[in-house]
Amino acid sequence: MVGSIAYHERDWQGEQIYETGWNVLPPYQGRGIALTAGTALITIVRAVARHPDAPRSVHAFPSVENASSNALCQRLGFTLLGPCDFEYPPGSGSLMRSNDWRIGLG
Repeated sequence: MVGSIAYHERDWQGEQIYETGWNVLPPYQGRGIALTAGTALITIVRAVARHPDAPRSVHAFPSVENASSNALCQRLGFTLLGPCDFEYPPGSGSLMRSNDWRIGLG
């Protein structure tokens, strides 16, 4: 195992969305693993989103300071909606200054 990538449904600003996040262990970073995994994940989410009740977008919320993850979002085709305060980890009450990146699935 060299890292992980996942997605799940959540409520964001009154809308149901898919949220994704990833982590690649330091010795394996810079090898294109996250780009390959992210591309595969988007393909999977697009297929899942064909269901009529499925969310219509997938968002990623990397820290504004995480240059690598923000660059990955751009390379994957996400659109930057701007900075936001994002609770991380979920349920913790701790807010992280993040960028809200979005891909429409419609």
